[in-house]
Amino acid sequence: MTAVSSTLEASIKASHEALVRHITLLWDALLVLPWSTMAKPVTEPRATSEGGAQVVPFPGAGPSDAQLVEAARERQSWALEALFRRHARFVNGLAFRLMPRDGELDDLVQDSFVEAFASLERLADPSAFKGWLGSIVVRTAHKRIRRRRLMERVGLRRREPIDLDAVVPSTSSPEAALELRRVYAVLESMGAEERIALVLRRVEGLELAEIAERMSLSLATVKRRLVAAEAILTSSRAEEGGAP
Repeated sequence: MTAVSSTLEASIKASHEALVRHITLLWDALLVLPWSTMAKPVTEPRATSEGGAQVVPFPGAGPSDAQLVEAARERQSWALEALFRRHARFVNGLAFRLMPRDGELDDLVQDSFVEAFASLERLADPSAFKGWLGSIVVRTAHKRIRRRRLMERVGLRRREPIDLDAVVPSTSSPEAALELRRVYAVLESMGAEERIALVLRRVEGLELAEIAERMSLSLATVKRRLVAAEAILTSSRAEEGGAP
């Protein structure tokens, strides 16, 4: 079950605008990385009216993710921005469903893109960029959730409930809306891994193998985390008088 609320739409727009403003600064920072410059350019430069050179990215059909990754590895800034624009909505949506709070969303999205752009040389299969990026979002969210829980335990942060109205789109069916409310109502009582596994299964609708890949866990560990999360969800349903 995948749903995007009006609140998510507003968050996506705000995060997108913020990331567009940061994309030049991000690229300048990444230029210091030891990326390979030995490969031939993917495209040929074209002279501009000002006498400079402009890269012409793949005339005709749009480039694939693999082509964009290879071009970005060769320090072609248009490819980096193209990857961001192509996948910004996906990253924002996944980040929102994992940590649906406006104050956390922008940082999670930006941290995920920064790590992905800084780690492109470690991506073995450039055509798998989207799934790899999703794994980075999951891993970054996991770190943030654990850090937030630690701050709550030592009294440096107060636990805040998730706004259930924000995570339930107005277009959802009554059954889907109820399911989303039940899931998000119990997330704060779960450990980070149980929480993420439940969202990936119940909200994202991923298969167990996909969850294991996104979370960098074994299939057996994912199953254990889901059993624990489902037990909490079932207990919550029993308390409210619903069927397990």
